[in-house]
Amino acid sequence: MQEERETLGAPTEDEVRRRSNNHKIDRMGVESTFKLLLEFSIPAVVGVLVQMLYNVIDAVYVGHAVGADGLAATTVANPMMTAMVAVAMLVGVGGNALAAIKLGERKKAVAERVLGNSLVLLLAAAAVLWVVSFFALEPVLRYSGADGDVLPLAMDFMTVIVAGAPLQFIAFGMNNFIRTAGHPNRALGSMLIGTAANVVFGYLFIIVLEGGMRGAGLATVCSWALSAIFVMQFFLKKSSPMPLRVPSLMLQPRVALRICALGIAPAVMELGFAVSSMIENNLLVFYGASDPLGVDGALAVMRVLSAVGLFTFMPAMGIAMGAQPIIGYNYGARQFDRMKRVLWQAIVLGIAITTPLWVTVVCAPDMYAHLFGLPRSYLAETAWALVLYLMFIPILPIQTIGANYFDATGQALKATVLTLTRQILFLIPLLVVCPMVLPQVLPLTPLESVWFAPSISDITSTLIVVGFLAAERRRLRRLESEDAERAR
Repeated sequence: MQEERETLGAPTEDEVRRRSNNHKIDRMGVESTFKLLLEFSIPAVVGVLVQMLYNVIDAVYVGHAVGADGLAATTVANPMMTAMVAVAMLVGVGGNALAAIKLGERKKAVAERVLGNSLVLLLAAAAVLWVVSFFALEPVLRYSGADGDVLPLAMDFMTVIVAGAPLQFIAFGMNNFIRTAGHPNRALGSMLIGTAANVVFGYLFIIVLEGGMRGAGLATVCSWALSAIFVMQFFLKKSSPMPLRVPSLMLQPRVALRICALGIAPAVMELGFAVSSMIENNLLVFYGASDPLGVDGALAVMRVLSAVGLFTFMPAMGIAMGAQPIIGYNYGARQFDRMKRVLWQAIVLGIAITTPLWVTVVCAPDMYAHLFGLPRSYLAETAWALVLYLMFIPILPIQTIGANYFDATGQALKATVLTLTRQILFLIPLLVVCPMVLPQVLPLTPLESVWFAPSISDITSTLIVVGFLAAERRRLRRLESEDAERAR
């Protein structure tokens, strides 16, 4: 049948699929912006919530099977796991942003080159991580607060996790390109497969086989493997809208540098979270020693705060991810009105989703405290800590989506600066200063002041983003005037 079509000059099945896939990319410049935003953001929001479940599932299983020491071990392992996610985002989000702009400029061959170079960079980063972790894994975990009974548990967990780094980098890093290729539901599918597998493998390895922390790590790595296979199958099939070809795997320094430049902002966000988490853990150890909660209790409570914080924050990140290819495509096509419309629609949608989640935390913190199997003596302090830690989460979509806008439009320096404000420039000094100052003016203990510092950082960094967006609005007006002048 296909030979007859070729003889008659009719398009083959592969050509029909390729044209359909090209239409899914080109529609980002013509269809309703709100419709596109919903189509791309809903799977992304579900996807990042699913991604967040990777950590929560392990924490729930470990909390019930290993106990408070197991939760403390996952807490001290969290900074290094966050650093691994940062590497995946450096290449995945940076490459995704560059590919979206090039597709808007009608340079599909360049976009495919970006895809291939991104895969090579991810695999190279995994090889470097293997070498570094061989020497640095234990010192990093110690600096993150691991000691005594917690350190061996954290080592068992992270040894397996680091071994599976290439699978994580492919599953998370390359998944972004599927969305840019116009298939947001397929991108969601890879995350759903991984999380469903993590639920099953976690129960099998941790609960049934009593594998402890090694079982938790093995369950996560196996789920990454299934996601990675699902992702790579999309790019290796002939009808792929962005096929992975051998020539595109030849690393080009200029392309690689551009990918990393655009990926610095999200990577800095994750690395900043890792650094601030390490500092936070050490402060929890210091102040927890003189608090009735104790050191292990403070670390266990922090594990709950991190997991629930991700649950309420991730929808805004998902909307930012869904908006990015649409903004990038229209920026490359110089359709500034559509691009601005997507930005404001994304911010409003982010606030609309985040606020109800925040209400559940404020109104029913006990529900979240019970979920992780903490001892009864920790529950009251955990509920109060959740309120302090997440007090201003509803305004955070402005900061997250606003900073991501600058990355989507190729303004890497601005995006990096805005990301630094929340995770490093504001948060780290606040973590150090708040326990010394706030107990003098507010009814808070030093330990509770550590948990309140991120909320203050949320407010200050959001105000900075608002100022940058106001300046960007004037810049876009100037670009629009220049385009109108050229048209005349």
